[in-house]
Amino acid sequence: MDSANPQAPAMPLPGGLGMKFYRYRNLVRRHWLILTITIGLGLAYEGYVLFTSPLLFESLGQLVIHEELIRENNVGGSQDTTPNFIGTAVEQLKSQVILGRARDRVALASPNLQGTVEITSSNLPRSNIFLVTGVGANPQYTQQFVDTVVDEFLKWRDEQHKGQVTTVGANLLEQKKQAEQELADNKAKLQAFTEKNSMQFWTEQQNKAVAYLLGLKNQKTQLRDELQRLQNLTPDELLHAAAVPPPTSKPQAGGNAALSARQEATFNSGLYTEYIQASQLLFQRQADYEEWKTVWKPAHPKLKAIVADMEKLQRQINIIKDQNGNMVKARVASINAELKSLEVSLTEWDAKVLEASRKDAEYQTLQSDVTRTTSQLEKLRAEINGITGGGKLSIDPLQVMQKACSPKPIPPGTLKHLLIGLIGGLILGSIILIVLDRADDRLSSSTEMLEHFSESILGQIPNVTETRGATGLPLLQEEDERYTYAEAFRSLRSSLIFMPNQTELKTILITSAIPNEGKSTIASNLAITMAAAGARVLLVDADLRRGDLAQLFDIDGKIGLTDILRGEHHWKSAVLQTRYPTLSLIPRGPVTNQSGELLLRPIFVGLLDEFKAAYDLVIFNTAPILAADDTPTLAPNFDGTLMVVRAQFTSARLTKNSLNALYQRQVNVLGLILNAVDTETPDYYYYRYNQYYAA
Repeated sequence: MDSANPQAPAMPLPGGLGMKFYRYRNLVRRHWLILTITIGLGLAYEGYVLFTSPLLFESLGQLVIHEELIRENNVGGSQDTTPNFIGTAVEQLKSQVILGRARDRVALASPNLQGTVEITSSNLPRSNIFLVTGVGANPQYTQQFVDTVVDEFLKWRDEQHKGQVTTVGANLLEQKKQAEQELADNKAKLQAFTEKNSMQFWTEQQNKAVAYLLGLKNQKTQLRDELQRLQNLTPDELLHAAAVPPPTSKPQAGGNAALSARQEATFNSGLYTEYIQASQLLFQRQADYEEWKTVWKPAHPKLKAIVADMEKLQRQINIIKDQNGNMVKARVASINAELKSLEVSLTEWDAKVLEASRKDAEYQTLQSDVTRTTSQLEKLRAEINGITGGGKLSIDPLQVMQKACSPKPIPPGTLKHLLIGLIGGLILGSIILIVLDRADDRLSSSTEMLEHFSESILGQIPNVTETRGATGLPLLQEEDERYTYAEAFRSLRSSLIFMPNQTELKTILITSAIPNEGKSTIASNLAITMAAAGARVLLVDADLRRGDLAQLFDIDGKIGLTDILRGEHHWKSAVLQTRYPTLSLIPRGPVTNQSGELLLRPIFVGLLDEFKAAYDLVIFNTAPILAADDTPTLAPNFDGTLMVVRAQFTSARLTKNSLNALYQRQVNVLGLILNAVDTETPDYYYYRYNQYYAA
């Protein structure tokens, strides 16, 4: 199992944020001179302001605020509090009216003094002290101006206060007059109502009507209870209960006594007594009959007399029951008649009670209006006395606590000016750098390439310019110590070998948009990497104007592709063997300005077929697309084309134009190779482990 790597770096920032940080960091590194110049200009400007500004003096005056006078001065119901009062006073003191009056007054009093003073005002924290500060170049003028401003401010407040008192007093007098008229009207209405309606009479009538109405309602309730009782009990049950009056409340005045008398007359104790006596005698005679019927015969005169007495008593009881039933019916009819009469009386007395209540409510309303108007009038009189009486209302809550002190010089604020110049220059320089970054479309990472192109990124070659020697960047060796550099080409080799949707990939053309993007070095190292895998590789330098593959491999390239296309030499005689066993090279040959014509000769297609038959892979290094038309002419004859883009060097716009030129010729673009990538970017974080698996 792998051991922990103690030198593994910390995790990077997220991709998007990390790339932005990296881009702007490099932007600052490339254009640090702009920031230096803008910061220097900012410091120079602030230094100029600092040394050319005159020496200023500060004079301070103090006012004290009385909170109790603020509350008592709330004339007309205003709700000012101490913070509101202070805020209003600050704005008033800085008004042009007060400052203008102060300037005029100082000019009249001391015409020899000249200058300008800036006035500020504030409240001392956690206190009722109001500060008035003046800053000016002339110390005597500054002190006198502060004192004059405070004096004019207090005079102006006094004038405003007097004007407010006059206005409010006039309003209060008008309100008092209206209140007096309203009070007189309310008293007149109350007097007229009292004269028209005797208060004692309707009060007694109301009490009497309420009491009588209550009695009628109680009587109606008792009658309904009695009617329900008579309707629910049978005549025999009523006869047994006749001598026991139904449970009712205590008789009330006004009708209940008469009801009790009628009940007693209907169900009297005499009828009940007769019923009891007859029942007792019948029970006695029945007992005698039971006793003597066993002794005497039925025809015995005495037994017949007992039977005759029993029949007589039974008839008497039946007569009593009939009388009681008739009396119940009569009572029910009487109760119904009385209930109808009570309904009429209740309606009449309800109207009387409502009338009495209406009059009482009207009286209470009139009396309340009089009381309310009287209270309002007294309050207005108190406010008028408070305004015109010369009390505390005439005292301003702001009073002078200390006049303007002797002016003191203000420190020039060197540190403040330096910070302003530094920050201002930094902001200006940052704006310039952001504008430059927006105008710069050079690509720095694979993330930015994915934002601009839809083509695949087949390889990312790290920047190893530190290994460049006098003859240029060394090619790959068998045991190359540039671990990440060699791994990048191995990754590119794998991308080509396992590329999907490619049935045969034996001829590859490598190009770029503009010169100096490193396409020759990439073509050479890719050929070396392929040869190291055992493939027979032929590397052809088709950049007939500036090809340098022979120089890179340190081979004599006098005879090359130019001679072959002219027919001066056979291609096999121009093939040179490199120090890599399976890698062969056809150099450029003599420089020519007719490369376009040579590459268009019919011999080229046949030559390419011969290359494919003799080698496993043929790699052509061609001229930049935007520098010559050679590449768009050759590319349709190849199985695939690779576009090299150098990081922080190639414009995305130029690369798009080059790709469009290839697509117009129906070229099979395999993908892009990003060259000279900075391994410190977040996209290439794994390159920081370059020593982890290195031999």
